[in-house]
Amino acid sequence: MRIKIFTEKTGIILFFLFFSVTGIAQTAEFLPEPLNLTDKRTIAPYVSYDGKSVVFISQTKQYRRMEESKKQADGTWSNPIPIDAVNIYDSLGWYIDAPTYNSDATVIYFSMLEDDRNASFDIYYTKKIKGVWSSPVKMKEPINGYGDDTDPFISYDEKFLYFARRFEDKEFEDYECYKIYVSEKNDTAWGTPKALPEPVNSTCDRAPRMAADGKTLYFMSVRGNKKTGIDLYYTKKITKNAWLAPILIDTVNNTQDEAYPSIPLSGDSLYYQIKSKKKNAKDEKIVKDKLSLGFRPEKTTLFFGYVTDLKSGKPLKANINIIDPNTSEILSKITTDEKNGKYSLFLQKGKKYRIEVFNKNFSHFFFYFDARKITKFQEIQKNITLFKNVNLILNVYDTEIYEPIPAQITVFDKISGSEEDIPVTSLGKGRFNLNLSIGKEYNIDVKHKHFKGNSFDLDLRGVVQFSEFERDIELQVKKVDYEINLSNQETGEGVEALVEITNLSTNEKIIKKIKTGKDGKLKLKLRDGTQYEISVKPKGYAFYNTTVNLVDEDADYSLNAELQPLKKNTKLKLNDIRFETNSADLNESSYTELNRLVDLMQTNPQMKIEISAHTDDVGSGSYNLKLSKRRAASVKEFLFDKGIPKDKIVSKGYGESKPAFLPADTKENRAKNRRVELKVIDIKS
Repeated sequence: MRIKIFTEKTGIILFFLFFSVTGIAQTAEFLPEPLNLTDKRTIAPYVSYDGKSVVFISQTKQYRRMEESKKQADGTWSNPIPIDAVNIYDSLGWYIDAPTYNSDATVIYFSMLEDDRNASFDIYYTKKIKGVWSSPVKMKEPINGYGDDTDPFISYDEKFLYFARRFEDKEFEDYECYKIYVSEKNDTAWGTPKALPEPVNSTCDRAPRMAADGKTLYFMSVRGNKKTGIDLYYTKKITKNAWLAPILIDTVNNTQDEAYPSIPLSGDSLYYQIKSKKKNAKDEKIVKDKLSLGFRPEKTTLFFGYVTDLKSGKPLKANINIIDPNTSEILSKITTDEKNGKYSLFLQKGKKYRIEVFNKNFSHFFFYFDARKITKFQEIQKNITLFKNVNLILNVYDTEIYEPIPAQITVFDKISGSEEDIPVTSLGKGRFNLNLSIGKEYNIDVKHKHFKGNSFDLDLRGVVQFSEFERDIELQVKKVDYEINLSNQETGEGVEALVEITNLSTNEKIIKKIKTGKDGKLKLKLRDGTQYEISVKPKGYAFYNTTVNLVDEDADYSLNAELQPLKKNTKLKLNDIRFETNSADLNESSYTELNRLVDLMQTNPQMKIEISAHTDDVGSGSYNLKLSKRRAASVKEFLFDKGIPKDKIVSKGYGESKPAFLPADTKENRAKNRRVELKVIDIKS
């Protein structure tokens, strides 16, 4: 056998109160069958951090096998299961030894010797993939390549690899001596291994096992007068390159050789291997013992649970980063079990942590934990759900008037430029919902035929924490050149006047005054796709108003208005003056035109007018005459209420006596003959 456990332990039995007649501490207990079978040697055991898995070497006269056992719900251990992917090499004459788990027992590190007497032990690992252990992978230099390397152990955060490297020491000629080395991982590569400084490695040390606190190191060693054999020690890391002097764990060390320590997260117990000091003894067994307070690691917290898809409930393979929130440094990384989404992570006492959980095509989840004041080991279950899609609520606004726009939304893949088949749901005017996949980068294009298009990029490849968010996007309306030409109806000369333009969609009013000039022109920039009402209020002229439609592509972009001069006997028809049926009460729809009449009177205070009301020929003549007089009086009263002096207004009713449209007995002409007119009685210059 090329490598062997330290041998030849002799000496006086100390601390006799702790030991039974068998030489085992009274607090210790053998792990029951099927782990410790009488017909097998149980060598180099290692119990996982959570205390629920154990891996070891089982040896008989015929074979040497790596096996693992799981603690069952009732507290018993399952029958050991051979790790065939590794054992096949031993059946070919190779030699396997010293297995240990990573933090969540999904990777086993071990040493192996090829069937070559001139070869050396090297470090390998196997991964559990979908419940099956993979073929061993040999670690690359600088880990291997310098003689015998064995007893590998990966720290809980997987940033440090501890192992033992053999050296020759004539002082310890009865033992195969080793020193403990450590390699630190930088990004994805392992650094050059360095021997731990003295007082560690002052003699023959091996089987390093770092507790989850990242500070307390347990190992087996031959120290003292060399006659005490193999004992268990512990030391603490003070700084990166400084360690406390190793201390003998005297509450478990006894008359037998103790080796290969394991320290679960709780830190209150210790698993290890014992072996009789008798020469050629083959009675290695696994023992569990209590750890006295003085030998325990610092307290830690175990977070565990499952990561699942929010929508389907299926387990997810996710990445978990443990981060220092003050520096944003990633302290360690783990991955959930691909088969069931399970994870477990350990947080050391004394720090604050930010935990990031994510999957490439799913959301990110963060939670924080303050471990500065924890007083005991604790287990916290935290199940996490990640989602694959987000809802983008898009609000499209007019950049000038902040009104919502019923735009057209198109989504493109930013990388390929191809259009994405993503439904766009309308949530109301100018408000849309888009369901987008995390892990992609999009370009979202927003268009409306009367507005300049706009677009924005949305990168969902990074950190996404929320399943719904809103974004506002503004569109700038297209402007068209619009020209207004005002002229005197009789002379054709330009007219100076106030022009009031009302956006019928928004009721926005723009008041412009035409510059004095013979041409009477006004040039404006109006919004494309909009309906306007244009009202002209010139002094000395009849008011003028019209509706302009700029929605159609063939819209006319100019207005030529001939204004009627106000003179004596000038007649103006008042449009849309309506009354309740067979009544003199004004309908509210009449107020717009009547207000224009008020403006006309206020603009031309020197004018006196007659308001005349006319009816159709339906009904008796006397009734129609009385009705028309009452209606003319109602208009006069409206003007008076608006501040127009009564002496400026004369009201008259003509009944059906003066039809303007003949024949007067048709339905169409009767409607036209029901009218109110204005006539200028006098106007002073």
